[in-house]
Amino acid sequence: MPSFDDFLVEVTTSGDGRERRLPGCVLVAYKDGATHHKSFGTKSIDPNSPRFDEPLSIDSCMWVASCTKLMTAIAVLQCVERGLLSLDDDISTVVPEWKEREILLGFDETTGAPLLEKAEGKISLRMLLTHCSGLGYAFMEPDFARYIKYKILHGWVIESELLCPADPVPLLYKPGTDWKYGIGTDWAGKLVERATGLSLGDFMDKNIWKPLGMTSTSFRILERPDISARQADLSVRVADGVLSPHAKPFFPVDMPTDHGGAGVYSCPRDFIKVLATCAASDPKLLSPASYDLLCEPSLPAESAAKFQATRSATYAMADAAAEKAGTPMAIPAPSRMSWAPGGMLATEDVPGGRRAGSISWGGMPNLSWVVDRVSGVALFYASQLLPPGDALTSRIVRRLEAEVYSGEFFDGAQLM
Repeated sequence: MPSFDDFLVEVTTSGDGRERRLPGCVLVAYKDGATHHKSFGTKSIDPNSPRFDEPLSIDSCMWVASCTKLMTAIAVLQCVERGLLSLDDDISTVVPEWKEREILLGFDETTGAPLLEKAEGKISLRMLLTHCSGLGYAFMEPDFARYIKYKILHGWVIESELLCPADPVPLLYKPGTDWKYGIGTDWAGKLVERATGLSLGDFMDKNIWKPLGMTSTSFRILERPDISARQADLSVRVADGVLSPHAKPFFPVDMPTDHGGAGVYSCPRDFIKVLATCAASDPKLLSPASYDLLCEPSLPAESAAKFQATRSATYAMADAAAEKAGTPMAIPAPSRMSWAPGGMLATEDVPGGRRAGSISWGGMPNLSWVVDRVSGVALFYASQLLPPGDALTSRIVRRLEAEVYSGEFFDGAQLM
């Protein structure tokens, strides 16, 4: 079997009749107080792009998508520490437009109008961060997408059909009774804004990015030519598995608001600083008690059961695909999981990998991160490839975790 580095060189290049299988990736790991990195491939696979021949690197600008959620969770806990927000109060005390809540039941067969009923029970900030509030994503939930289209036809003006609307929307289920990935973290970011009087980006810049020396991170990439000049292009794997340039940004680059669920652009050099700071429980960002909260299991029983079933099925599909391809995963996936304010929570050790209490997640263009406070380890896999859940990427990310914990990753890696 080729070394991990040789394999990554092979899949990010073409030649001798071999198709390129990945545009590029950056791998970064923090362990024993030091950060190391490796990079493969280029910023673009489009021959017409000026970035076509530019190597992808730890300083390449990327849309980090849902990696934004971890930073929003940290911002929320900073506000909790200061007495500005509560994790468990009804959010309507801060965003009164959420005082009256409704659940989407379906649609009138004749008029197409949404059928709604009053929602019982509160929504808390903890629920927003852990995706059990009843909110979803329109691009993942057909009924929610249909609701938005209906509202637009009747005069509603929104920034994007794919993103979090500025006004409250119907819930998809009673809070605390299910689990659906969604726009809750965007609303958590809005609570930070209401509580502080700052935009979410300004709050993060003051309280996260500047304290950690993150100079290439922003919600406002059009206002930062120093960042956008280093941007990597999005690519897409089409139905036959071939790579193709992605025609336009998935996330609009001219958004007038800061979306706490997916809006940040950053680079691997910057984002690993957030992960490493959390892995070390460094007081630059949070108190020890708040780091514990960041990694605390927070789902109600019904939501926890739904999430466990959903995520286990996702991992089972990835494992089956890897076995079918003759390239089994390097280590198992987490077997017991929940959700914490900071991300997905492993509640049992992973053999050869993360320890129980670790949090993890990623971002739509196949980014993935892990924070393991028990082992003092953080790792980050960064790419700009759509759609999410890429099978080859899943195998690489598992092998990255295995090699970081075994120590093999650090052979030949560059010190940051």
